[in-house]
Amino acid sequence: MENKHINRREFLIRTARISVAGGLSKFSFAADPGMQIKSGSKLYSESQSIKPWMEGFPPSPDRIIRFSDGSYRQWPQLRWSYNHIEELAPTKTVWRGEGQVRGLDIAPLDLEKLTVQTTDGEKLSFQQALHKTYTDGILVLHRGKIVYEKYFAHTNKHTRHIIQSATKSLVGTLAEDLVHKKVLDRERLVPDYIPELRGTAWDDATLANVMDMLVSMQFDENYLDPNSEVYQYLKSAGMVPLMPEDKGPVSIYKYLPQIKKAGDHGRIFAYREPNINVLGWIIRRATGKSLADLISEWFWQPIGTERDAYFMLDGWGAETTMCSTLRDFARFGELIRNNGVVGGRNVLHHKTIDTIFKGGDRSKFALGGPKVLSGWSYKSQWWIRHLEDRTCPEARGSNGQHLYIDRKAEVVFARFGSAEKAPSALLEPIITPLIDAIIKSV
Repeated sequence: MENKHINRREFLIRTARISVAGGLSKFSFAADPGMQIKSGSKLYSESQSIKPWMEGFPPSPDRIIRFSDGSYRQWPQLRWSYNHIEELAPTKTVWRGEGQVRGLDIAPLDLEKLTVQTTDGEKLSFQQALHKTYTDGILVLHRGKIVYEKYFAHTNKHTRHIIQSATKSLVGTLAEDLVHKKVLDRERLVPDYIPELRGTAWDDATLANVMDMLVSMQFDENYLDPNSEVYQYLKSAGMVPLMPEDKGPVSIYKYLPQIKKAGDHGRIFAYREPNINVLGWIIRRATGKSLADLISEWFWQPIGTERDAYFMLDGWGAETTMCSTLRDFARFGELIRNNGVVGGRNVLHHKTIDTIFKGGDRSKFALGGPKVLSGWSYKSQWWIRHLEDRTCPEARGSNGQHLYIDRKAEVVFARFGSAEKAPSALLEPIITPLIDAIIKSV
């Protein structure tokens, strides 16, 4: 195979094909299925991608899924594991509190009659659009009421599904609110909060640079090299199993200080995962609380969630990605749509919402953002879509996690997915046209 540089999400799907017979220090990749997915590509049927994983007492050997051997993120195993992370890896609870669940009224609409015109020229039925993107769950709120809700594969309304890096939008909203409540300062340098990051990529980076992905860092993007910096990063973050022979950092707290600066900050949008971890570290240090406790206090309790959520953890207990029910994910979106207000109570500072919806610098985004998101921007860990008469924030995570908010249309679109290939940008030919078709119909 050509030893070419690929992005992180592509690496996550390719490492699903690792041969673990000799441990993760040796790699054996299957044939590369290609770097692009078109909406018309031939994909596995539902019956082929859904198997009775982890059933039986004990399960048969070919149906066992574990974190330690990497099988939890092989495909199609991940269609099961994304709904059962708490059975596979260490987690920390995001408490829903003792309050009542805030109910969601149901006012069903017949969205299944819709057709979706993809950006690559294909016309799909509503159901085809869902199946081609390996939807695990979809929920649409209009004016706070459920107008459509459906689950597939191993997901149901009680399942706590991984939301991948969509987690960063919750953390970014929390950080923005802490800014407007004078706990954090966007213009302060990162080492003012985290002295351990002096002399690193963040030595002269501001909090704003981190929140808006404007940090220039030396970050090895060769995801085919198991000895690369990024591979060590993934292991330190608890996303790849550590083997006994591994000598690298066992926590992001130890790995992040190794990353060095590449160029001037603040000029070009550069989506880099370590910024998410740095932001979480700043928040923990400034507040003296864990992210799990803060997300509970700031969001999960006030919005009246149905279930506790939980975070995956690295080797030293730092939170990474979150898992929640689809309804609770949508409830968070409804909080943003309603300008941070729940039941007449201001949960978020009004300037927090104003900042997010204003969006970021589109010219800087154009220099480094995905081409499929032309005209978008990035702000406070949200992807921002700019339309003629409004902006729409979206939380996005690999393999098809989406939370899209349209205040003017009064719509929240929440989706869980388990696509074979990880990059969310590869689903763009279908997902955004699907969202537009739904909004037009309501």
